[in-house]
Amino acid sequence: MGNVEEIKESRVTMWNKHGMKMRFILVGIWNTIFGYFVFVLLDSLFGRFMSNPYAAYMTAAVLSNVIAITNAFFSHKRITFRSLAQGKEAWKEYARFFSTYLFSFFLSLLLLPLFVEIFLIPAKISAAIVILLCVVISYLGHKQFSFRYR
Repeated sequence: MGNVEEIKESRVTMWNKHGMKMRFILVGIWNTIFGYFVFVLLDSLFGRFMSNPYAAYMTAAVLSNVIAITNAFFSHKRITFRSLAQGKEAWKEYARFFSTYLFSFFLSLLLLPLFVEIFLIPAKISAAIVILLCVVISYLGHKQFSFRYR
């Protein structure tokens, strides 16, 4: 039975030591899936009504990013970083959070057409590749700037 107790204690210690990182990863997985499916949904919708495929997937990219960033803010604020900021301070957090995403957002707007138009990778697969690149950028920015975890 000593081994079971040691394993339980080890897990608790690991969670206490790395809890924020683990929450970031879990919330990040959720937000990545959410953002990707919003993109796929919007790309499919706009693809039916727009004759230009470029306009369809780029419009979907812009709108899905705004929706996903807002969803990510609330998820990370409450779950990952457990921020209690309200009112004016919460708006400041949102501004920092959104500005952290600006770089990855513009990077995705540059890389998406590069992958689709130059490398001829389908838009949905290209979006998945771009999302993975942007995850790393967002983690570093949010940890160091957006919520300034103390």
